[in-house]
Amino acid sequence: MSTWNMGSEPHSDGSRDVIMAFQNNDANGQVAGTLTFKNTAYSVDGNWAAAGSVTGRNYSAFALWGSDNQGATQYVAATGTLDDSSGSLKAIQLNLIRVSTGDDRQFGWDGVLLPM
Repeated sequence: MSTWNMGSEPHSDGSRDVIMAFQNNDANGQVAGTLTFKNTAYSVDGNWAAAGSVTGRNYSAFALWGSDNQGATQYVAATGTLDDSSGSLKAIQLNLIRVSTGDDRQFGWDGVLLPM
C-alpha cells in the first residue's frame, strides 16, 4: 500500500484548488480516497499503472472518477502522469473535469500537484 497526499500550489489565503488523499493497492493498481476540488470533497476510485511494470510502459499514469454524494450530484474525473522516477512520488501533472447536475456547468482544471 502506498499513500498519495498531494495538492496544488496554495493561494495567498492558504486554500488550494485541488487536494488528493489516496490509499493505493500497489499489487493491483487500485486507487481510492478523496479528491477535493474547489472546496468540495469527492469520493473517488480509479486505477494507476506503474512505469516499467510491463514492457513498453515508460511512464506512470492514473485515471479516477467519483461524486460528491449529494442530491444534486457533482461528478469529477481526472487523469494524470506521475513523476515517480526516484522511487517516491514527487509530482503529478493532473487534468480534471467536474460536471454538476444542479446547474449544468462543466469546469476543467489542469496543473501540477506536489506533496503536502
